[in-house]
Amino acid sequence: MHTAAEEILGEDVIGIPGQNLTQQELRVLVGLANGEPPSKIGSDLKADTISVRHLEASVKAKLGAKTHPHMIARGFTLGVLIPRALCILLALLGALESLDVDGMRQRAPKRIRIASQSRLVKKDSSGSSSQLFSYISATAAVAFLSTFS
Repeated sequence: MHTAAEEILGEDVIGIPGQNLTQQELRVLVGLANGEPPSKIGSDLKADTISVRHLEASVKAKLGAKTHPHMIARGFTLGVLIPRALCILLALLGALESLDVDGMRQRAPKRIRIASQSRLVKKDSSGSSSQLFSYISATAAVAFLSTFS
């Protein structure tokens, strides 16, 4: 099986590839986090209910979860799920950060931008938080635009 390569946009959450989840497993996780019944998830995947249950069990195992609610919580904790509202907020904050009060673009001096980026990296030496922040920032515009389509 191949790990997920694409993000999945749900109504309330966005599924981000990670934790060795396959595309189908990520779709199941996003569907459950969005409150979809297993029958709808199965019809979207063209899979029967038993296959969906096997995918759920596989997701729980890969995320180290004990129950379905714990599986969704672990998805958020491990960065496989992010709320769409957060993406919209980050997109708006990014847009506002580049504007001054009069609406003119304001550029920060290069050394300030480097210092703020290095602070992100120093917070988490493994790089996972800074990578997640970068990924969220990159997908924020996509999520923001898709809310209007």
